[in-house]
Amino acid sequence: MERKSLERLIGKYVKIVTKEPGDERTRIVTGRVTEVDLDGGFLMVETCDGEACLSIQAVVAIKPRSKE
Repeated sequence: MERKSLERLIGKYVKIVTKEPGDERTRIVTGRVTEVDLDGGFLMVETCDGEACLSIQAVVAIKPRSKE
């Protein structure tokens, strides 16, 4: 993913689809993006269950979403 497009998501509520290598199923995380670390390759997301740290390489899709 491009640097500009990921940095634009900071502070936005999003739905993220991830698939780790070796997993057969995808995982969906919804929450507000708090930080993007492109050098480390991580995305920090604040969810209703707490903070989630996701690998950018595992991200399949990101969709902006209104908070429900």
